[in-house]
Amino acid sequence: MATDLTNLADDVVAALNSFSIPEAHPPEALGTPLPPEWYKTGLAEMRASLVSPYWIEMRDIDPKSKALVILKVAVVADDGDGSLIGFDPNGQGEFVLALRDPDPDSARGIDVVSCGVRGDAVGCFLSR
Repeated sequence: MATDLTNLADDVVAALNSFSIPEAHPPEALGTPLPPEWYKTGLAEMRASLVSPYWIEMRDIDPKSKALVILKVAVVADDGDGSLIGFDPNGQGEFVLALRDPDPDSARGIDVVSCGVRGDAVGCFLSR
């Protein structure tokens, strides 16, 4: 099934608008809780980073074989500092955090590489 880029953009905006800042630190969690300001800043940065989705190729590592794979993902956010959020329509249809690689794969000219962080769009962006 083809990915509708307009619907994808709308879904990302809806996820961003419905994101709830955690009110309490779960008792089983380790470390110091992040302050609400951290989330507010990250959400504002994501809003400013949203782009009209477009397709790119991205280098990734297959988790089972550890072989290099080339994925076609739809970029939905670009923070201008090298971090991208792409939607991978294969498998579970997850978002992925990617970076522009300053040393691109010379054989294919692909300068975007997965960081291995997958999940929802907002969570991937905030994990930069």
